[in-house]
Formats: sequence, structure tokens, C-alpha cells
Amino acid sequence: PPPDVAFGPPLQPIGSCSDQPSCFNQYGFVPLGVETTLTLVGAGFSDGDTLIFLYVPDKAVLFQADAELDCAGALAVAFAAEVDIATALGTRGTIANSQVVARFEPPVAFDPIRSAYKVCSYGGTNMYDESHYFISRSLVLAKYAAPPPPTPPPSSPPPSPTPADALALSKPRMSTGHSTTFAEKFLAKVTDGKSKTFGKSKKNKNPWFSAKVTLENQQPVRSVTVTRDTKNKPSKAKKYLDGFEVWVGKKAGEKAVKCGGPFAWSKIKKGPVTTPCDSAKSKCVCLRRRLLVAARPTHPTTSPLL
Repeated sequence: PPPDVAFGPPLQPIGSCSDQPSCFNQYGFVPLGVETTLTLVGAGFSDGDTLIFLYVPDKAVLFQADAELDCAGALAVAFAAEVDIATALGTRGTIANSQVVARFEPPVAFDPIRSAYKVCSYGGTNMYDESHYFISRSLVLAKYAAPPPPTPPPSSPPPSPTPADALALSKPRMSTGHSTTFAEKFLAKVTDGKSKTFGKSKKNKNPWFSAKVTLENQQPVRSVTVTRDTKNKPSKAKKYLDGFEVWVGKKAGEKAVKCGGPFAWSKIKKGPVTTPCDSAKSKCVCLRRRLLVAARPTHPTTSPLL
């Protein structure tokens, strides 16, 4: 079985137990109805792993010796997360940088004294098979939180830099299954200055996109910024961009120096992702993942937005 899930700030441990079968380590209160970032301090987990938080109306039943301690309900929570539907049954989070971002929706039967969330980890190959989810000894308590302030209307995007300010890109290349003509059209779409115009890769294994950067005065690529398109639904962009990586190298598709990634969707959906990337000998920037990207050129002190 997987190791126990241990949390750090903002969830401080408030109760520990022995190795009895019906025993849970309890952690502090997570607010309901708002997005929450939880820090993992336990060993045995890595970026990209999945955690399922299952709602328990009365945590007392979990401490009974004959209680059925399993992950029943994980399938429904996983399915809801795939289609971006909030459910009171629980929530799912993907570990990134030793953190999990999740939103706990308050169920109708919520009890501020008894309710909690038991934690399951996904350790298989089929997310729709509940036997691939494993119960841990972790129990997260819950409480109501003040509703978040209303989201202000989106502001107009800043004007795109003029062509004189833009870095020059050339010789676009893509992974097997993408022709040179396809790569050239992809490059044109992601550098036209419109966030609703996007480049979309084909469905194949381990796709990547690469372009040669014309650097002024032989300056290195300082950073790379990637943004998802704003035309498609977030769920579609997630399927393409979740887990993408940024590399630089001397030739197309080369993984010489890793700039950053894999980037979790929880970070991508909030806006453009910028990763530092300082490599004096690099001439090409490469994105590795199935791609659905919209972008604009950027100032010569950074790499182009891809």
C-alpha cells in the first residue's frame, strides 16, 4: 500500500494514532467552498501523483473496528473532475511542487463537528477503477469559509508588442507525424498576437514543437512564457497542456537544458506560465506535450511566447 499522506501548513496535525487498523491521523480544518492549497510533507509522493479527498459525514464511523475503510466514491469524484464539475462527494488534486490545489464544496449534510475528508491516493493505471485507489491514514477536518469576493470583469488584454520588439522565430519543427508545412502554420498561429488564435498538435505519442530563436548580440534565452488559448473550454486546453515541459537546445527537438515542468493544470489555468531559462549556447526552444497553445511575441530580453 502507498505511504500515509502527511500535511504541513496550513494543515497542522491535531491528532495522531497508533498502527491500529481503524485509526486515522487527523489534520487541521480545510475551508469549504474556496480553492485551497495544501502542502505535503510526507515521503513517498512525487509531482504528478493524484490524491482523492472523499467526504465523510461522520468521521466517528472510521474509528470503529468493523468499519469498511476503502475508497468507495473515488470513481465519481474522478469523473466529475475530468469534466470540470464540482461535486459534494469530494475533490481531486494533482501534486505539483509538493502541493495540492483543490476546492472542497460544502455538501448539504455538512456537520461542523463531525464532517471530514478521508484521503485516498491513486496508484494504478485505470482511473475509473476504484480498486486502483488506496486509503491512507490521513483525515482532514472541514469548516465553512466566508464566500470569496465576486470576480471582477476581465480587463482588456494589453496591446501586443510591435514587430520591432518581437524576437524572430524560424525553422519550426514538430515531432513525427507533423509536416514542415504544418509546423510553419503552427508557428504563425501562436505568434499572431491573438489569444483566441491557437496552434493545435496532432494526437501522437510524446509530441513536441520547436523553433529557432534569433538572439540579439548572442544573448542567451532568458525565459520562456506559455499561455493557453482563450477560445476553447478549459477542459479541452487541460487535455493538451497539463504536464507540459520547456527545454532549450542547439537543434530542433533537443532536450539539452530543461527550463521547467511538468507544469500542473492548476498553475496553467491561472494565466501565462513563465519559466526561467538561461542557457548561452541554446538556439532552439522546445515544448514537449500534446499542445494547444495561443501566444504573442515578447520583448528581446525574453524568449518568445509559444
